[in-house]
Amino acid sequence: MNNINNLPSALGKWINTELYNAQLYRVLSKSAPDDRSRHILEEFSDDSRDTAETMMKAYKNMTGYKFIPKPLPLKENGSYRSVIRGRIGDEVRLSKMYRNAYMNIQGNYTLRRIVFSAYHNALEHAVTLLELMSGS
Repeated sequence: MNNINNLPSALGKWINTELYNAQLYRVLSKSAPDDRSRHILEEFSDDSRDTAETMMKAYKNMTGYKFIPKPLPLKENGSYRSVIRGRIGDEVRLSKMYRNAYMNIQGNYTLRRIVFSAYHNALEHAVTLLELMSGS
């Protein structure tokens, strides 16, 4: 039994969010100030894309249907630093959402593992973005 009211719907939202993040990090990497930052942002893009693909497989296993993503237009604008600053908060909020989902999904251990991995990635992204902001 799941405590999340409509798990397939929630999973669909998470997939679209991860695909949006993958696209945003790929675009943002092109304006990175150095190779290290570019590489990190490209890795974040890959992380988000991989998470979305894993979630799409879980969606199909859960519903029997292939998930059709709804591409979200990129809305982030501003300087590289201001977008990075905003992404820190976004990743923290995302980690909290995944943490709560993880705690409320019962019985579906495969999905719990996927959500825990997404939670971990969001935390790692937030901390690394803080390091990028500080120039470390």
